Amino acid sequence: MKISRNDLKMLLVLAGLVVFLALYFGIFLPFQEKTETVNAAISQLEPQLAELEDYNRDLATYEQGVKDYRRTIKNELAFYPADVKDEDFLVYLLDMEKKIGFTMESVTFDAPGMLLQFPCVVEQDGADEIADLTAYRIGAVMTGQLSYPQLKQCIRYLYESPTRTALDTVSVSYNAETGLLSGSFNISKYYLTWDSAKYMPAALPGSGKGVSDLFGTT
Repeated sequence: MKISRNDLKMLLVLAGLVVFLALYFGIFLPFQEKTETVNAAISQLEPQLAELEDYNRDLATYEQGVKDYRRTIKNELAFYPADVKDEDFLVYLLDMEKKIGFTMESVTFDAPGMLLQFPCVVEQDGADEIADLTAYRIGAVMTGQLSYPQLKQCIRYLYESPTRTALDTVSVSYNAETGLLSGSFNISKYYLTWDSAKYMPAALPGSGKGVSDLFGTT
């Protein structure tokens, strides 16, 4: 079968049209739809991008703020031991008695009581970790004989303690026989504990072992 030149041109035109339509519907339209979808997503993300750019501009400020907060937390935690046992409390009071020079007569301790629990960032082996902290209070009542200047020194000593210590109440009465004050101090200490907290017991004072004479005659 012979095809005329005009028919051949028409077939070529139709073939080109078919190819064009195939490209249009098979590639261009899907690509255009994807482009519109991407543009819509970009429009939605532009506010977030602007916000992130603002954050990035202030990144140095944020990093310094994080360092400051870490330092603040570390410094604050240093005021709270991981535990305070009765013997730790007693060593603390004996040290106060020795430094001030008054006579301590008695000490009674309260059982530790839980105050609250809260999450906090703590440093563990040089790295930050989130830990659940529990705060406790332990109390003691100390009585003793002391002068008025020694009373003021005791109050100052308690408030200047390197760990969190509170003087809840103090009551004194004058002892006419000794010329001293009979004082009673209600004292509280606080500590924070968590799973990896390290308890450091107080250093107990040295004491001699045995006596040269069992009956004390020499």
